[in-house]
Amino acid sequence: MDEIEPILKKYEKNYLSRLLSATSEADELARIFFNDVSDILDFLCRLKNVERNPNGYSIDDAPILGLLVRISKLLKLLLWIYSEESVEYGIIAERSLLETAVTAIYLLNVNESTMEDYRRCSYRNRMKILKQAASGMAYYRSKAGQRLLTSIKKKLAAEGLNENSFDEQIANDWRLEGKTFLEIFESVIGKDLYQVIYGISSDSVHGSWLDTRHYSLYGDVTHGFYPLYEPVRENVGNLSVIVSIAVMPFSGWLKRVHLDDQYISKILDFIELLNSELCEKYGNSILNE
Repeated sequence: MDEIEPILKKYEKNYLSRLLSATSEADELARIFFNDVSDILDFLCRLKNVERNPNGYSIDDAPILGLLVRISKLLKLLLWIYSEESVEYGIIAERSLLETAVTAIYLLNVNESTMEDYRRCSYRNRMKILKQAASGMAYYRSKAGQRLLTSIKKKLAAEGLNENSFDEQIANDWRLEGKTFLEIFESVIGKDLYQVIYGISSDSVHGSWLDTRHYSLYGDVTHGFYPLYEPVRENVGNLSVIVSIAVMPFSGWLKRVHLDDQYISKILDFIELLNSELCEKYGNSILNE
């Protein structure tokens, strides 16, 4: 807890009024708050109940912990990108962060068989690689190809799996419980935000025409090379929504591993309070409806 105390001390009684003011200081205070949240999430990933987990986490806990660590890392990356004023990179990081957080929230409410399904679904492309190798594709006779095959086989062996272990996943088209990500997103976040904060970002991930036209070209009728990076505008409002979703799975994780004591719960409540106020200030109250 010694790592969190210095962070919390800076939030004196009038901090909220300063944060919600219309002054130029407010946006900077919000960015400081988001960075503090990323540090707190990093700490929570490392917090451990030694009575429940004296030597580490089971195969049914580990996938969730891994996703939480990834959330912490991606949030730090996103905040750094925003500090560099490049919305193009920020959108890609946001999408990865949202997908990780939504998956973590979903897995916190499933049974062991679904957790196993999640792990097995991750082998989709690796199973295709093994089939390619079996067909005699020349690449897999190279040193790089051999290293890749060895790595895949070691991962399978570590979980007691083989090439015949994936009938259910194949039948479900390698989707978790046969669900699309849209269905998973809507089940844990709701229907209103998918297109706004996740769906539209596919343009940047997949290099669509609208993305390249907006960020990499100039002109409306004829087009030319645009080498500059688009600055991030009104990014505090976007971050308030992203951070809200990123924090969501941590309370569920702390309950799962029996670390949800009163002090930690108050810290998460404090984060939720400030962030909900920011969502309201920047017109993102949809998250709270």
